[in-house]
Amino acid sequence: MIENFKLKVFRVVADTLNLRRAADELHLTQPAVTSQIKTLEESLGIALFDRVGRTISLTPAGATLLQYARQIEAMTNEALASLATFGGQEGIELSIGASHTIAVYLLPDLLAPLLSEWPQLRIHVLGGSTNEVLHALTTHQVNIGLIEAPPFRPDLKVEPFGEDELTLIVKPDHRWARKPFLRAAELVQEPILLREAGSGMRKFVEDYLEKNGVLRHQLRTTVDMNSTEGIIHAVESGLGVGFVPYLALQKALLLGSVKAIPLENGPILRQLSIVHLNGPDLKGPAGQLFNILRETGTARWRTKLSARAKGGLKRSANAGSNRSKHQA
Repeated sequence: MIENFKLKVFRVVADTLNLRRAADELHLTQPAVTSQIKTLEESLGIALFDRVGRTISLTPAGATLLQYARQIEAMTNEALASLATFGGQEGIELSIGASHTIAVYLLPDLLAPLLSEWPQLRIHVLGGSTNEVLHALTTHQVNIGLIEAPPFRPDLKVEPFGEDELTLIVKPDHRWARKPFLRAAELVQEPILLREAGSGMRKFVEDYLEKNGVLRHQLRTTVDMNSTEGIIHAVESGLGVGFVPYLALQKALLLGSVKAIPLENGPILRQLSIVHLNGPDLKGPAGQLFNILRETGTARWRTKLSARAKGGLKRSANAGSNRSKHQA
């Protein structure tokens, strides 16, 4: 351990704002944590926390120190990762920020090969929206971010590693279940389940619909949810049709509880990207995760989604041919 211990205790307490949780994470007693914080404050001659009853919060000085403590943690992990090539992996940690879909449905499959190479690695995963992941990255709470939409941020390095499709799903006995494809205009006929207003996922769907002549006020969105699983279960229950990431559909499609319907002029694709701060190339576990994403993630998801996209284009072409013959 080359990070100053008192500073590490401070950082964990500042991140959790809960002495009991911090003690559990640090494998210390709560009085020991309190003692470390008190000693640090005395050595600096300034209060780092405000204490009101059992509630603690950072003082302005504490908030300032936390920014530097996070940078020190990041540099410590980078130094340990670089030294690991000379033998030993003790104390190496990797903090990953990931948007919800990636954190739940993609990341677990990628961590197994990483841990096989770094068996003593300790991994922390912070799930959140794209904006929350980017904030965590720029405030040094995480070393690397995995997001579902490319940010326009000159202070960050962004590299795509794959794509995900926002897929229309219906119940297996729905009247659309046997359709080879669905036109956007038909979606106004049924209650439609979408993510909450303002979410990136919903914007992708609304942009596709608008490009195909359907405005948002025409949709029958009586229910919206901030949960992908919630939308899947709602469709299974017959509350309407819905849009969810294809990454989240594997179990439902395998069980046959929903059916995916291709879209005319589809599919709706969104880019998956890895993002980190400008500077040296990623090394150690972060660099290896980067390589895993590029080498296996790209091949796995782009091959699958390319096949789906070609199928959708072929169906659309056939449909156009059939309409032309009918008009003739």
